[in-house]
Amino acid sequence: MAILPVKSLAALALGTLAVAGGATLVQAQSRTDWLSTGQSASYNGYLYAGEAVYATCDGDCTDIDILLFDANNGSLVASDTLADAQPVVSAPYEGSFVIEVVMASCSVEPCAVWTDSDHGF
Repeated sequence: MAILPVKSLAALALGTLAVAGGATLVQAQSRTDWLSTGQSASYNGYLYAGEAVYATCDGDCTDIDILLFDANNGSLVASDTLADAQPVVSAPYEGSFVIEVVMASCSVEPCAVWTDSDHGF
């Protein structure tokens, strides 16, 4: 039997109630954006230590970046600025963060970008 954190148990219970009630179950924390080259989207989120935040984009995108900032002091704590369309960063500690996704290269604008994390931010 898996042991889940209280936050995960509450989400599981609410999801079970929604499905039992006939509602469509979606992962509420996934983000979708349409960005052109040079544009960015930012999100506030709570992450666990080591939790991965990742993004991907449609076939017209060749490079997106993720920057992770400490929400309390604004310092950059992790980034993936490699020239690829599947960046990943990990939270260095548990806490509140600002996640910024930057469209570095989109050939047919705007490009669709999907951002998520291991536990949903």
